[in-house]
Amino acid sequence: MPLIRESGEDAVGDDAVIDECIEELDELVMSLDRYPPAAIAVAMSACLGGLLGALIDERLCTCEEARSLLREVEADFLEDPPPPER
Repeated sequence: MPLIRESGEDAVGDDAVIDECIEELDELVMSLDRYPPAAIAVAMSACLGGLLGALIDERLCTCEEARSLLREVEADFLEDPPPPER
């Protein structure tokens, strides 16, 4: 299910655009190496919440589409418990 629609077309449907955006975000996150990973995760969570709220406010996605994205993130990264520390 597409999250963002723009003029009737899927703005997120282009894999090349998504890949380019991921690369830029990776570079940005790598530049934050002075912060603990947990702080970056909390800050990114706040940013994601703000972005989803803005998309909903601008009617670029529905609440259910935002919830679906969050469920996908949870399923992708929290499906299996982490391995025990050694």
